[in-house]
Amino acid sequence: MSTALQRLIDKDQIRDVMLRYARGVDRRDWELVRCAFFEDCADDHADFKGRRDDFIEWVRERHDSPGLLKSTHFLGNCLVEFASDTIAVVETYFVARLEIAPEASGHRTMLDAQHLESPGISRVEVFGRYVDRFEKRNDEWRVAQRRTVFDAMQSHLVEAGGSALNSAWTLGRRDPQDPVFLMLADAGLREAGER
Repeated sequence: MSTALQRLIDKDQIRDVMLRYARGVDRRDWELVRCAFFEDCADDHADFKGRRDDFIEWVRERHDSPGLLKSTHFLGNCLVEFASDTIAVVETYFVARLEIAPEASGHRTMLDAQHLESPGISRVEVFGRYVDRFEKRNDEWRVAQRRTVFDAMQSHLVEAGGSALNSAWTLGRRDPQDPVFLMLADAGLREAGER
């Protein structure tokens, strides 16, 4: 296989890792998040600095809170630069949109201190970049080191009823009944009810 073709395959595999990470966080599929990182990965993510399993526990605690109502991570530009056949530096732009109720104090303290005392729901948009060192070990690309870079953030209170979507539409969920998991089960790619 040519080097150019192998680079295309490697880039595609790296981008898939990033997409699985975003799905894992938004759908609260923590095993999918875990598979994006090597066990010894060092992660610098806002108020968290540490290893993979501790990061997953930290983010899980916040996302499993009943007060974190919605989470959507949109990934944009993804530039993959190879240092060797087994090391790449990857910069991926993201927009994370969260809806946070007052009881999600961990997220609200970190992301929306200006509305900390408000009884309303905050909508927060975070703009940033994942700056990752990817490594290929045992023929598998994963994040070996991550630094989450924050470029901008905005938040506002959602007016009563301002967050409601049309109930006749297919709505996203943060559990095994989300449409993507149902479609995967229907296609035979997962068991029904499995994330």
